[in-house]
Amino acid sequence: MPPHILIADDDVALRRLLTLMLESGGYRVTTASNGTQAIAQMEAERPDLLCCDLMMPDLHGFEVLTTVKSRPDLAPIPVIIITAAGQETEVKRALELGAARYVLKPFATAHILSVIREVLASAV
Repeated sequence: MPPHILIADDDVALRRLLTLMLESGGYRVTTASNGTQAIAQMEAERPDLLCCDLMMPDLHGFEVLTTVKSRPDLAPIPVIIITAAGQETEVKRALELGAARYVLKPFATAHILSVIREVLASAV
């Protein structure tokens, strides 16, 4: 079965773009439009990877990351933060909270696919 990636982002267009990119790369993709949905989907069907925006309604990406990494059942799931928020303090905080990588929007298709492959390979 192909790796399952959950994309959590409130931007519909970005979710669609990432879904098309990843599905064409052979991944199975599900999406969530906010942090609460992302946590619920992770509880229902554990993904192999979470790609999460920081600035979302409901739960901020840092809250999602903190929740995931504080729960023994979800903590092993690697998280890639994909966001337009690129201040050094945000990058540092995300990595300290347990994010595997931090990718800035806009991103190149080849770059995001490479990051996802690297993170999935190191999670095995």
